[in-house]
Amino acid sequence: MLTDPVPVTYATVAKSLPRIGGTEEKSLYRLDDSGTLYEFQAQHSFGKRNRFNVRLSRTSAVTDPSIPANSIAASMSASFTLDLPAYGLSAVDAQNLGKALVAWLTDANILKLANGET
Repeated sequence: MLTDPVPVTYATVAKSLPRIGGTEEKSLYRLDDSGTLYEFQAQHSFGKRNRFNVRLSRTSAVTDPSIPANSIAASMSASFTLDLPAYGLSAVDAQNLGKALVAWLTDANILKLANGET
């Protein structure tokens, strides 16, 4: 089980998301920060392939572009998935692959992705 609460930093501001539920395969952490909702999910599944996923999402009220006097909910998310066969490759192999991707995810490369570069 992950640390409870899960610490995350959004725009240089530390947040603590307490666990609000889960099962053996999935945990959910949530923080309502003055109307802005942060959710963190961690889950796994085992089978012919083993999959491990974490997802952080943020939902906040924004001005409705069609009716500026109104607000609508806008959400975004970022996730990370490890997917590997049940045998033949180790958790350390998955760790090394994950670390390689995390190292590539520099501020500049994340901004390029968010701007639609491929």
